[in-house]
Amino acid sequence: MIRTILVMLAAVLSCNSYADGRWFEIEVIVFNQPADGSTETLRNEEADLSKYAFTKDLLTPAYLSTYTERCLSGEITASQRESSGIFTDNTIPHSNTCDFSVSDLAKESRLPIEVNVPEQEHTDTPYLLSPSQLQFTDKRADLARNGRTVILHTGWRFPGESKRNAPSYRLFGGNSVALSAQMDDTLQSNLTEQTSKDIVAHEFNTQNTFFENNQTTYNPVWELDGFLKVHLNHYLYITSNLITRHSGDTDTGVSSEFSQFRRVISGEIHYFDHPQIGMLVQIRRFNH
Repeated sequence: MIRTILVMLAAVLSCNSYADGRWFEIEVIVFNQPADGSTETLRNEEADLSKYAFTKDLLTPAYLSTYTERCLSGEITASQRESSGIFTDNTIPHSNTCDFSVSDLAKESRLPIEVNVPEQEHTDTPYLLSPSQLQFTDKRADLARNGRTVILHTGWRFPGESKRNAPSYRLFGGNSVALSAQMDDTLQSNLTEQTSKDIVAHEFNTQNTFFENNQTTYNPVWELDGFLKVHLNHYLYITSNLITRHSGDTDTGVSSEFSQFRRVISGEIHYFDHPQIGMLVQIRRFNH
């Protein structure tokens, strides 16, 4: 009887070897492809936004931290931030301090390519890499020389998990193309709940998770949005669903959709191609 139990336990542990405490770090660059003069359209006026719903948002609190740090250093001022966005809504309450809140993102015309977060070395919870921990500086220079415009350069550390348990990390950035008060309910609810949880964890003020004034909700619509997920099942697998929008695109009308699923090897740099955007990804073992 005891032997049978031990055999069954060994089988269970073997099946869940992906949750054996291994940690990884991922680095990602998303960039625009140069215009090729093609008249081909990739627009979708009725995109199913549920395919792009994320389960974890590390970037929103990091963007807020970045703006707060820039304000405290004098790079930007409270007065400048009130009028910096091309889609600024004067009914949204403004703050005269450097304590940036989620509502301030609605006043930004473009998000930073990199976020300023402190350097960390632990395996308590997933966290973003600091700029000093990113290793694609030369890749960004190569992309610029070849006419590519980087939208987002980021990375994070995370535990290897099964496909069922692995979170889908939100990737978003670039230009603000609109303010929408009627974004898809699934994406809006997802963002409201998860962003609130992550911002609380980072000790940010979340009295108004979205941009509420007189019962109106203002959601910035970004040039890039979606998620990237990594799961472990003997090998590493990447699933990424992204959408791009340009000025005039709102709600379900998107300029292009980018969906990828690929088995990858740690340490190798992988290139994901698309007519409008590209993505460089490297997953590295994090030895802790």
